[in-house]
Amino acid sequence: MSSEPDHVSPIRSIALRLGLWQALLFAAASAATFITAYQLLAKSLEERERDALEARAAEYVGAFARGGVNAVRAVLESEQHLSAVQALFVRIIGPGGEVSWAKVPETWAEEDMQLVPVPVVAAMPEALTARVVQDAERDIVVVPRMLPNGGLLQVARSSDNRATLLAPLRGIMVAAGGVAVALSAAAGIWLSWRATRPVRDVAATARRIVRTGDLTARVTSRGGSDDVADLVNQFNTLLERNAALIGAMRETLDNVAHDLRTPLTRLRAGAEAALTESNEGTARQALVDCIEESDRIRRMLELLLDVSAAESGILRLTPEPLDAAEVLRGVADLFSIVADEKGTRLEWESAAGIAVWADPARLRQILANLTDNALKYTPDGGRVRLHAARSAEGGVVFTVDDNGPGVPDAEREKIWRRLYRSDHSRSQRGLGLGLSIVKALVEAHGGSVGVDGGPDGKGARFVVTLPPKQG
Repeated sequence: MSSEPDHVSPIRSIALRLGLWQALLFAAASAATFITAYQLLAKSLEERERDALEARAAEYVGAFARGGVNAVRAVLESEQHLSAVQALFVRIIGPGGEVSWAKVPETWAEEDMQLVPVPVVAAMPEALTARVVQDAERDIVVVPRMLPNGGLLQVARSSDNRATLLAPLRGIMVAAGGVAVALSAAAGIWLSWRATRPVRDVAATARRIVRTGDLTARVTSRGGSDDVADLVNQFNTLLERNAALIGAMRETLDNVAHDLRTPLTRLRAGAEAALTESNEGTARQALVDCIEESDRIRRMLELLLDVSAAESGILRLTPEPLDAAEVLRGVADLFSIVADEKGTRLEWESAAGIAVWADPARLRQILANLTDNALKYTPDGGRVRLHAARSAEGGVVFTVDDNGPGVPDAEREKIWRRLYRSDHSRSQRGLGLGLSIVKALVEAHGGSVGVDGGPDGKGARFVVTLPPKQG
């Protein structure tokens, strides 16, 4: 007995791995989105601060052009009630590098002044923005502008740096991201567990079959038309086919055992008679009987191998164009003596010019088996008819019908099984493989075979349909 567990541990489940992978991908995408948004927001705040200082600097340069330092001072005094202006540092530097005038915010210390050095005016570009980091929490942004007299105007403001300003937002986004990742992992695992449930059902059913040998076990179909539902349906179809094949194999073995019992008994009896018989003629006849029984057994095994080869697709066929009329004539000639002995009328009919693409030996074997079967079950004085016609698809349809007892509806599927013999046919000679080899050979040619009632409502009619030449 297998020691495998009845189910896979959730820790080893693919659903858990899928859920964790989903959470990991979600976390990576969320982190990328957060970092991008954070950087864009920080850049936007920086540009907004700089644009505001640029606007102030342009305003003060215009005032200087109209009235010099006094005009700049007047503008600042008129806007002093504004908090944004109160926080401004404004300094005017003459062409020689001397400080002409400066406005220092009350909140600035001496150290802050040192962070805004007096540059060499001649070397100062017209539009330069510099950031001087004072400490871990504040920045001082300086915007210089050239004055009409060759001097320099500096406008600066101290503000919280971007990292400090956005710290609460970072905390909120990290906390929200963690919760979202946890929820994503939980939802992913749950959805994956539900989606892979049919796969677990397939595995459980397979383990049950291996453990108990119950070939009737099937996976419960939950409907749907997705890939997993298709997997379940195909698996159930596979189980049904396997069960049918194993059932047929068991039935075949039972039939082989039953049908070989008599010839083997006869073979042993003949061998014993040859050993014990003192009369040379009688002993020789016993050996002849042994040879006949061994040939019968060999023939049965050869037919079983042919059926297996044809059904598995490894039977080698050499198809070629054949005249259907010539094939029927040859089969009718082969069985003419047997038909005459039974007083059975054996007829054949085929239109001229009907070509069939098939292996010559195998096609004759198909029609010979059907004709032999018809003659065997048709009573003396009956009729057997062979016919060939063109099918609607361009192939050829062969029919073999008789006016014998026919095939009951309940047995029309069973007669194609290997070694199957109905109760009323066990008194007839044969191995029970003729129709099995017919079906296997016809399907090996890509055709189909079936049976129904005779044309006048009596007897049986076997119909073999072969396709036209492919390619």
